[in-house]
Amino acid sequence: MTAEPLKSREEWLASLPRIYAAAGCLLRDESGRILIVKAGYREHWQFPGGTIDLGEGPVECAVRELEEETGIVQAAGDLLAISWTHASAELDHPAQHFMFDFGTVPDGTPVTVPAGELDDYRWAAVEEALDLLGPARSARLRAALEAAADGRVRIVTTHVSGF
Repeated sequence: MTAEPLKSREEWLASLPRIYAAAGCLLRDESGRILIVKAGYREHWQFPGGTIDLGEGPVECAVRELEEETGIVQAAGDLLAISWTHASAELDHPAQHFMFDFGTVPDGTPVTVPAGELDDYRWAAVEEALDLLGPARSARLRAALEAAADGRVRIVTTHVSGF
């Protein structure tokens, strides 16, 4: 049996799978409703959040995206859930999504969604949010709420893209 020649570091790195990486925010109001946003180009509602920029970490991304998408400036709290989505016909690479706890804001906190990026926002009760978020994001919400209740980070693995 002939051994394969060792790859150079560059060749080895180029052979590894790439992932899409994103971060999102679980933000609630005093009534326990969850802030969700709607992009016109997606079927389902989503959490404030987005893809992690080059040179940015997941926490920085979540804080930036919350401000950009809602006008709300809030510090990120604990990591609640990590979602891993396998590559599929829809996604040519796996995706990883970090969900952070952004705590609670007063009822009636103003939200400003950026024109051209988002169409709407809603403070939704948990059951309504689970329905509006679709299968991938509702699994993420369930995991995040469980983690917020007991302090244990959840990992969600799925083949259903919410990216």
